[in-house]
Amino acid sequence: MIGRLKRVPGRFGRFTQSLAEGAGSAALRFPVATLLVVAIAIVSNLAVRNIYVPNEADFVWLLAALYGAAASSVVAAIFAETRRLPVSVRVVSPIAAALIVGLVIWFGPDLGVTAPPLILAATLAVPLAPYIGRHDACRFWVFSLGTIVGVALAFLSVLLFVLGLSAILEMIRFLLDVGLPNDAYEHIYVTAFALIGPLFSLGRIPRDFDETIAITGDDRLIAGVRILVDWVAAPLVLATAIVLHLYAAKILVTGEVPKNEIGWIVATFAFLLLSLRIASDPFIAGGAWPTRLLARIWALALLVPLAFLFYAVSLRILAEGVTLERYYLALAAVAAAIVVGLEAVPRTRGDIRWMASVPIMLLALSSFGPWGAASTVGRSQTSLIVTEFGWSDGMVGSGIPAADRPANAQVRLRSRLYALEEAGELDRILPFLDPGAAARYAEAKRGSPGTEMNMVFAELGLAAPSPLSEVRSFAANAGAAVDLAGFDRAVLERAVAVTEGVGGAKRVMPARPGDVALAISGSELTIRIGAVADRVDLADAIAALPETVFTTDPYRLAPPIVDVTSASGRRIRLALRQLSLSRDTGAILSATLALYYRAADWQAEAVEVPAGAAAKTSLGGGGDRIEPEPGGIVGEGTR
Repeated sequence: MIGRLKRVPGRFGRFTQSLAEGAGSAALRFPVATLLVVAIAIVSNLAVRNIYVPNEADFVWLLAALYGAAASSVVAAIFAETRRLPVSVRVVSPIAAALIVGLVIWFGPDLGVTAPPLILAATLAVPLAPYIGRHDACRFWVFSLGTIVGVALAFLSVLLFVLGLSAILEMIRFLLDVGLPNDAYEHIYVTAFALIGPLFSLGRIPRDFDETIAITGDDRLIAGVRILVDWVAAPLVLATAIVLHLYAAKILVTGEVPKNEIGWIVATFAFLLLSLRIASDPFIAGGAWPTRLLARIWALALLVPLAFLFYAVSLRILAEGVTLERYYLALAAVAAAIVVGLEAVPRTRGDIRWMASVPIMLLALSSFGPWGAASTVGRSQTSLIVTEFGWSDGMVGSGIPAADRPANAQVRLRSRLYALEEAGELDRILPFLDPGAAARYAEAKRGSPGTEMNMVFAELGLAAPSPLSEVRSFAANAGAAVDLAGFDRAVLERAVAVTEGVGGAKRVMPARPGDVALAISGSELTIRIGAVADRVDLADAIAALPETVFTTDPYRLAPPIVDVTSASGRRIRLALRQLSLSRDTGAILSATLALYYRAADWQAEAVEVPAGAAAKTSLGGGGDRIEPEPGGIVGEGTR
């Protein structure tokens, strides 16, 4: 046992040494990406402290720009490394790539650039960069496997380390009453996944671009991948292909319209099939029969599902125009069709580099230009809106009036406006509105970001969407001593039901002596003890709570104690363990509290004991209860 304990520091040291070596390797090989990762970690830790750089609205855009710049700098660095370019070029190219991509993403809304596909394309291009126009598919496969496994192991190692560290810290808190504040845990997680994980991953990217692996050897990793491909992935993909072809045959026979989700089903199938074709490439010659069969028929297996996908997407686009979802479904179909078409070209037939590069290139192209996702959606939806809801005058031009419309027409107009907003193309509608609309739109965008849609709705005579109600809340998890002077009964920490009205609260409350029921409606707490009910308005008591109650760490906050008087003059003491309020109305949305009262204040008038009833003592300390003996069928008699 002692020997095992002695080995723990050594294992921890080896892990930290591995992390340090990975971070050091990343800093030497990818200095630009390393600096950008450090910047991401810094601004993310500042956000934990509610300090947003440059501001809360643009914080996500800054993270996206920094990450996109880091990914593109890695692509440029690897590309220059494999070409053995001069040192000056190898230094400058990552900086240039990071500046260009980072600035394009940062100014994306103004430039008409859709950031997510560009960022994803830059990330997926990392394993492809060394093999553009050189080497062979086998080396690309080995490098991709090494990169994917290295990055996965890096983040898995960091995840296991952080989970273990959190468990130890929580054990120390529980057993020794010594612990870190909650924000310290947040800093640990953010630093682990925004700094240590990415740096460790960069350090795991292989340096050898010409490495090959003997597929028939005894390598355990290759053997594991081979089994996964031969007997798990390939049979599942073949079964999925059969199901899709059966469904296509059903559509042809019945003539029914394809189901709404078929587009994503076929797109996912195409992605999995191409991924499996790439992953199985080294195993085809000596693979199991499912792998060999899939290698022969994969292109043919895609033809019918792709035709099906084109048909389904075209139906939706003709009826409702292009949206981001439909655009990328169509893009997936185009990418798969191009890959299938390349099989007819001898030079590219069976080359997995083309299978990987075509979707990545199309993804990058979709982020900008008139062919891009944003512009295509903007043109399509604006045209539909003007055609259906606008007017045209040869002298003045076209416009959209603010008129009363049928309910179904309003639904269609809202849907198309939301599609424009999702694509960042809402300003395309401005030329068709009132001449002063553009100025009001610019003022709303500058002064109150996020309210532009409300302004457009108002211009078109549509009701503004109802915003979600903001909530103020606190939880008090620290222990506290409550002074019981003047009180002789307690109801300990009960979650109180929130009802729509006091009448509804009364109906759910039992009326047996000693039983206590609580309900809240608005800011009013209804209390029923036995047969006696009373109400307490908590609005003033809650308003008197200091603001620090809503901002203090729950583990450091003791339950606030409030003394209130009911509508009938009864004194009550409450210990508020948890409270959530609507910021707009002040209504209580949820509450957990302890109630202290005097039993003498809640005595009901004497009641006659029903015949056949027996007095039973309440084990909860609530006094004797009178309950009738069971009689009649279930549901009859007093409850």
